[in-house]
Amino acid sequence: MARFVAFIIIASFILSGTISAQAPKGGITPVSQASPSVASKVAILNVCARNGELATEVVAFRQVLDALGIAYVVTPNVQDASKYGLVLVAGSLWNATLSAREFNDLSTYVESGGALVASGGQGSKYQPLFGIGAQVDSRKRFAMHFEAPATDPSLAYLDRPEERTISLGNRKLYPETIWTRSFETDTALSLATTDDGLSIFSVNGYGKGSAYALGVTFSEAVLLPMVGGDYEAQRVWVNGFEPGADVFMLIIKGIHESAFAPYAYLSAVPRGKKTALLLSHDVDAQDSFRNSIEYAEMERHHGVRSTFFITTKTFKDESDIAYYNAERIGYLKKVRELGGDIGSHSVSHSRRFETFPLGKSIGEIAQYSPSSAPTVMGEVFVSKRLLDRDFEGQDTLSFRAGELRIPKGLAGALERSGYRIDSSFSANDIMINYPYRMLDGKTVAADVSGIVEIPVTFDDSQGYLTEKNMHSMLKTWIDVVGANADNGAISVLLIHPSVAGYKLKTEDLLLTALVDEDIWIGDMTSYGEFWLKRASVRFDVLETENKVSLRLHGRTIPVGVCIVMGKVPRTKAIEVLASDGTRIDCLKTVKGDCVYLESR
Repeated sequence: MARFVAFIIIASFILSGTISAQAPKGGITPVSQASPSVASKVAILNVCARNGELATEVVAFRQVLDALGIAYVVTPNVQDASKYGLVLVAGSLWNATLSAREFNDLSTYVESGGALVASGGQGSKYQPLFGIGAQVDSRKRFAMHFEAPATDPSLAYLDRPEERTISLGNRKLYPETIWTRSFETDTALSLATTDDGLSIFSVNGYGKGSAYALGVTFSEAVLLPMVGGDYEAQRVWVNGFEPGADVFMLIIKGIHESAFAPYAYLSAVPRGKKTALLLSHDVDAQDSFRNSIEYAEMERHHGVRSTFFITTKTFKDESDIAYYNAERIGYLKKVRELGGDIGSHSVSHSRRFETFPLGKSIGEIAQYSPSSAPTVMGEVFVSKRLLDRDFEGQDTLSFRAGELRIPKGLAGALERSGYRIDSSFSANDIMINYPYRMLDGKTVAADVSGIVEIPVTFDDSQGYLTEKNMHSMLKTWIDVVGANADNGAISVLLIHPSVAGYKLKTEDLLLTALVDEDIWIGDMTSYGEFWLKRASVRFDVLETENKVSLRLHGRTIPVGVCIVMGKVPRTKAIEVLASDGTRIDCLKTVKGDCVYLESR
């Protein structure tokens, strides 16, 4: 996708600086043509059970495809998987994993034009299919270096230095990092190398199709960062562009767009806009309550709204007084009148929150003693109950942990307490700029919850934003918004309203630069509810001689949700059908080579 040249020019004028634009992506030649009956879906071939492996690779692929909005099926059957234009192998392909017939079916699938991606180990009998030699396992490789984007469709989105070289771990802190498998290439084209100079990602043209070998599992490259368990691989903790885990999602995105004609996916942004900028404030200091009114007024002036995450501190301790009282609740009521959304920032805002025991369910506010017996359940339940009590019509759905400290079991506690959205991870820290389903634990084997995690991209705290650096920080933020826009990802702004002044001015300038561009700007809860609606949408794409039909597994496209279709022949009409075959009148917008479909 092309950079936002227009808003960068506007922002540069406002900030008296220069931000360069990246070249647009495109010009990808299709790898294969999908069967019309399965043209919209990717197959995840689950071979984990055959190898006695945990199904974490299946979970990882599901998380990736859900984040990208790509439809998929999961099957253990090679013949079933071979009906689809792209197959992702979840689990290792050891020599004994597939029968001779299954191996022949998989090879024939690629030879006939299919695209195959294998991210686990490959036995020797698969080497001709992938065009590689024997693999060399190691936990001593700390970086990956990708070839130029034009080399292969899988690299189409990797056009920035931060995407072309990524970190797999911090060698200054750890002697080892995640497992990698590098290899010599035979007939395959190397697409990425690692520390030892060997290939770690390659593509082999096999007949009419392509077989990709990746020497990193998605369990460790994507799922592990999602639980904050990566080996401190991030190169910047906040206020930067760190796409280390995104890169593996973008590889799938690029292959998907090349493997299907037409292709379809659900936009990660409401109404199919280029990107989203989510606004938030952590109200966790005495003066923040009064100052929040100024932020809400400024945002209302720009026609946008934000989420104010409120610390409901009702007791005095060594860190502060009991500042959640009637006077400050009155300030927050004014914030709500101005359009502000209210979320929870816990009761205690404790730096020890990640060490709190989970605790038992609590029925009433008075049952919780945060000073003497703090628990995760107490913090999330009581803060929500206080906010819902004190603001008419309030149903608190969004949560952010104090100090961004995330305890084990937070997702489950949030679900049981009635939340639906969390924003406690730093996007740079976990190297992910897409929302995803939060895991209820800190291991890749943890259960996937129903909580939507929306990581924080920009943060003013700890001296990151000052009166002296505000203009340079603005340029950085705008550049990162553009970088995420290129990938269809989003950005989240966090400003603490502990002071107004330069912080208020910084956000004002940011909104002035971006509010008229093709960006959805709004609060965390509205975006989270959009994401949950988006997750419920299922569809199939059917192509005939004269038209392309998008058939929903329901009656309509939810308001705000947008389905993007690419590589639709100009000679063919597009129709949208409900599950019963009824034609739906949708708004169709052409942007570049894609058609955006949404409810009128």
